Amino acid sequence: MITKKIDKWGNSQGIRIPKDMLSKIGINNPVGQSVQVSIENDRIVIQKPDNRSALQKRFENFDVEEYFKKSGSREVDWGEPVGREVF
Repeated sequence: MITKKIDKWGNSQGIRIPKDMLSKIGINNPVGQSVQVSIENDRIVIQKPDNRSALQKRFENFDVEEYFKKSGSREVDWGEPVGREVF
């Protein structure tokens, strides 16, 4: 761990984080990139934001192989045609 001093930047305070530390959490082009900052158990936590879509988040724990094992088939029966579908 690297110990840093807090500096005054305008009306705010800040620290400089080395680029190699940021790259360890997947931030490779840090200039202008957003981060999530939170407080957890008296610690300041800096994280890369979760940029997944709502659909990706909803299905994050879905195991498609397990689903097909339980259903017994990869085919899906959508029922009888209801319009002018051509098969």
